[in-house]
Amino acid sequence: MVFLKYQTDIVFLEREIKSRKQLFGVEVYELMGQLEVDTGMSTEEKEAKIRLAFDKARKDIAVIQAKIECKQEEMTILNQSKQNNVSTIPNTSYQQGSNHVITTSHPGDITDSEYGMTK
Repeated sequence: MVFLKYQTDIVFLEREIKSRKQLFGVEVYELMGQLEVDTGMSTEEKEAKIRLAFDKARKDIAVIQAKIECKQEEMTILNQSKQNNVSTIPNTSYQQGSNHVITTSHPGDITDSEYGMTK
């Protein structure tokens, strides 16, 4: 069940990469249309604007790709621990012995009468 969650996360992240690439295509198409009309800009300035859009998209995609790689690594670790019959999930159950006293106050707040001491 844990593997299914990781696989689902990876599929969504891959879809996010695809969406970002599609958005990049739309951005560049619109940018090139604007730059074609704007004849006052030099070729270097136009290339710089396109390069900026590409660099931003590449950075966004790299972040998402890093998330995918992290999920894949976590799956590998879980798979290895499963093969070795080692639990990587901490045991969160807690059993309290019968000789323990639970109090909601601070130990310094307890009066002598609570200890059975009288003056």
